[in-house]
Amino acid sequence: MARVVLTILLAVFLPLAALMVVLSTPVVQALGGASIANSAADPAEREHLVEVALAVRDFSLGNDAAAMPAGEDYRIAITPDAKAHLLDVRRVFICSEFASVSLAIALFIMMLIVVRRSGPGTLSRPLIIGGIIPLAGSALLGIAIAVDFSAFFVWMHGLFFANGSWTFPADSLLIRALPYDFWVGCAEVWALSMALFCMVSIGAGLILKRRSTYLDNSLPR
Repeated sequence: MARVVLTILLAVFLPLAALMVVLSTPVVQALGGASIANSAADPAEREHLVEVALAVRDFSLGNDAAAMPAGEDYRIAITPDAKAHLLDVRRVFICSEFASVSLAIALFIMMLIVVRRSGPGTLSRPLIIGGIIPLAGSALLGIAIAVDFSAFFVWMHGLFFANGSWTFPADSLLIRALPYDFWVGCAEVWALSMALFCMVSIGAGLILKRRSTYLDNSLPR
């Protein structure tokens, strides 16, 4: 039973760990700079929009002191409607952060329980299966991005936000700081990070399985 719980915890934790990579400052800065460069020709404007993107990231993760330009003109400021949406985003992100930390702790405890009861070799199956499940999800995510990212984007937002609360004019500051290409990049980084974490988990499981088999065969009969 402990190994089943460990498998489930790992399968849920790996996608959340990949999301934490997407939310990191270097990734937001890199994706923001690359996507904004495609839509803003002026270097000063590009720099300003990247700063806004980072401020939006910081605010969405709970920093009320983030330097977002506030005002009523959506073209040059984050309006009250945009800020309300970002507060909704904050709830999702903070819950995700809390869940990822809680799952990491739970994973560590369950691994200790499994190892203490049955030895480290018994971790192999949970590591392999727990890595395969989200790896399949990563493959499906990649297909969704390639086939129709717009539909996937709308579907994802529909899961967490009320209709109409997350749509803004194309020339608004929020959209120019976080354009379409930025979100495509986020989805790609999420899928690639999840695939990498899953392969590490599967690889670790295979190594433990091979080692366990070798030790069993080496014992005197």
